[in-house]
Amino acid sequence: MSSAVLYLAIVAVWAVVLVPMWLRRDTETTGISRLLHKRPDEPAEDEVETVPDEGTHPPRTPVRRATVIARRRRRTTGLAALLLTAVALTAAGVAPWWILAPPVLLLAGHLALLRVAVGMDAARRRAAAQARAAARARALEAARRAAETTEPAEVIELPAPDEVFDQYADDRRAVGE
Repeated sequence: MSSAVLYLAIVAVWAVVLVPMWLRRDTETTGISRLLHKRPDEPAEDEVETVPDEGTHPPRTPVRRATVIARRRRRTTGLAALLLTAVALTAAGVAPWWILAPPVLLLAGHLALLRVAVGMDAARRRAAAQARAAARARALEAARRAAETTEPAEVIELPAPDEVFDQYADDRRAVGE
């Protein structure tokens, strides 16, 4: 009976790891699947003109904030489900009490990392807001200096014409009439 619980716990832990990977909606493919399944827009091996140096890496596509938040939410949900499963198994008497330790530690570590990530996100937003405010202040200062250094425009009086052209006058005709 206890070996079945151990196998069940191992399957549950691997499910927490693998299911989010299978459900991930990222468009970037990595690893062996990238080698096996080429994208249509990628050139074939014979069409590659230059080989990159060993030290250079291809540029990474930036990850959108919504993708990061969705990934965090999936991981939190999976760890919470693992903890609830362990609690249910312990409450039913199928598993010993110490089976709760790994899910509790995993969830606690994940929540600690989320706390750090929230702090980093807040710091990044503050830095971006400060950079925008500094750029706005520099633009206002440049506009103020430009307004101080420019001379007022000279107004030129144009003489009034003797005769005003009227295209609808009776004595005027279009060219070729």
